[in-house]
Amino acid sequence: MFGLVSVGWGAMYLFNLRGTADKAAARRNAGRAVSAARTMDLSLTEPSQLGAWFFRLMGGFMLPAGLVLCLVGLVLMVEG
Repeated sequence: MFGLVSVGWGAMYLFNLRGTADKAAARRNAGRAVSAARTMDLSLTEPSQLGAWFFRLMGGFMLPAGLVLCLVGLVLMVEG
């Protein structure tokens, strides 16, 4: 199951399906703004340096890792 979920999320982030990576970057910046308001730390009001490219990079790692997990799960299921 973890492999299938990882493949799904990895594909969404890597290929930016429905703007997933852009939404994640915007959500991160919104969270930083809320934290800045709570803690009165003005350095958090600046946008994060990690943009949509970071989430696409993470999707690039998640997709192949999920495929490997699926393969391992299938091998264990067939052998067991």
